[in-house]
Amino acid sequence: MSHKHYATSGFDLRSRFNPLTLFKKKSATNYLTNFYVGKWSFTDDLSGKCHILEVSSTLNILIDGRKLPGKIIKLNDKELTFLDKYGFQLRLDATEKHPVSLFDEADNHVYPIIKVDD
Repeated sequence: MSHKHYATSGFDLRSRFNPLTLFKKKSATNYLTNFYVGKWSFTDDLSGKCHILEVSSTLNILIDGRKLPGKIIKLNDKELTFLDKYGFQLRLDATEKHPVSLFDEADNHVYPIIKVDD
């Protein structure tokens, strides 16, 4: 087939590709990432020990400075869900303003979280 056929076949790349949609998706993802980035403290009710949860700008999850192996499986304005290497979920729940709690599926417990200043 010749190039002329493609030019006259009715296929118009400009009508199918809108670069603005790519920009909007990336902007929304960046906003969501930044929404969850930071450090929060929570207290284990059983031991009474205070822990620090950190979400890095690359969405790594750290507890007390140790990176948890796993991956982010859900990210939206209501929750960030992390699946650890054992198959358990950690879920940061949020309001419109900021993350407010951490659900740990391994012990089936919700921990209120408090933002820690860096």
